[in-house]
Amino acid sequence: MKTRQLRDLRRTLIHDLELDTSATPETVCRRLVQVMAQRRGEEILLRFEDLGDTGVSGLWAVTAEGVNVIVVTTTRSWVHRLLIVLHEIAHMLCGHQPAELTAHEGRALLFPDLSPKTVKIVAGRTGLTRAEEREADRVAGVLTRALLDWAGRQQVEPFPPDGDDLGTRAWYALGYAPERDRHV
Repeated sequence: MKTRQLRDLRRTLIHDLELDTSATPETVCRRLVQVMAQRRGEEILLRFEDLGDTGVSGLWAVTAEGVNVIVVTTTRSWVHRLLIVLHEIAHMLCGHQPAELTAHEGRALLFPDLSPKTVKIVAGRTGLTRAEEREADRVAGVLTRALLDWAGRQQVEPFPPDGDDLGTRAWYALGYAPERDRHV
């Protein structure tokens, strides 16, 4: 994907997400998939599964019925999962070809009893080259930076820590003192 295309994609995709300040990495994952489904005019299912020690953190495949499925590991943080979703979506944006599944493999991928063995088989059937993987990484990196830039421009009201939760304890551990920091 050329630099100009990336710039346009960065601007339009972030705009199309229509995120608000309450957006979490989980909601951004789900919203990205919705926007991509609208852009492609195709159904895209997003599944989060424990992929175990398969060596696979995410994959994109299409069933015999034409349903796109993105599977992302649950063994990572939501931020890491977002990066994986961005990578799989980048493959779509770059025009790469997903793994094509038989009817049996599609059913295995769509239903909740997904086994790590099935994931490893499906992931092994992708025909993506190293160049395509690098291109997807580049596009996902540009989109990640766009999301970080968007987040940095949001106006969020500061809040004084109160209660006995982990966040409050962290504030105090970092030196917060109510009498000294009244502007917070």
